[in-house]
Amino acid sequence: MEEPLRIALCEDTAKEAEKLTDILNRSDIPNKYTLYESGEALLENYQMQKFDLLLMDIYMGGMTGVATVKKIRQIDRETPLAFITTSTEHTLESYRLSALKYIEKPYEEADIKEILTLAKMKKDNAPCLLIQKNGKMEKIRISGILYLEQQARQVFICLEGGKVIEVYEKLQNLLPQLEEQPFFHPHKSFTVNLTFVEYIDNELRCFHMQNGKNVPIRRGTLGKAKKALETYLFDPTRGIHLPLNGRISASALLPFRQSPKLLMEMQISGQRKASFFPPFI
Repeated sequence: MEEPLRIALCEDTAKEAEKLTDILNRSDIPNKYTLYESGEALLENYQMQKFDLLLMDIYMGGMTGVATVKKIRQIDRETPLAFITTSTEHTLESYRLSALKYIEKPYEEADIKEILTLAKMKKDNAPCLLIQKNGKMEKIRISGILYLEQQARQVFICLEGGKVIEVYEKLQNLLPQLEEQPFFHPHKSFTVNLTFVEYIDNELRCFHMQNGKNVPIRRGTLGKAKKALETYLFDPTRGIHLPLNGRISASALLPFRQSPKLLMEMQISGQRKASFFPPFI
């Protein structure tokens, strides 16, 4: 049986919510939606990988849809998003927030069908890590993994947003699934997603991750770790992702990867300048 598209619908007008849910109920793309009447309500219940699509009204009582998504993008840059609104005022900002589509009211059913199709395609094609848990195979979206850590007979998979999945497995057996992804294996017990590296600490010889975790780098591998991060940051084939939380991270440096001079001049926290990479040179 096909897994339904999980949708968060944020709309504070009863008439508009009824129109959207009616379209979703008739859709030939299986879906399961949760209706939120405010941005605050959505944020209160938001979890990484809980939804496959966000359908957001912009003008709502209290927090606007744009402000809500800015908060969400601090912990989740991947979940597909579409704004549904009466104005084109926020068109540019919506694409800065990686919106798949900006739908103006009044809209047609075909507009909603198009965004459902795009979200389904993204879900079906997203690289996933396959694990066996409780006798069942599960998929974990690779782009949301910060790092994997082996402890005794278990692997702890730390996800963006703070969720941790435990699985009885050897880390070595999972590494082949990550070969084409931006991961680096700095230690026998760890592998890290370079997207979520804040910096490399030379003295402690570790990756400092966005969630505050220090991931050790084994002796003799520090140079390779720096080179791997450099290659990731300045690979011209990668897309540019602008973080919204103001923190300096691998993803924050992506816009500067083709301009080392600009990167060297960039102020970090108004106190010190980056020298190619933050504190690790």
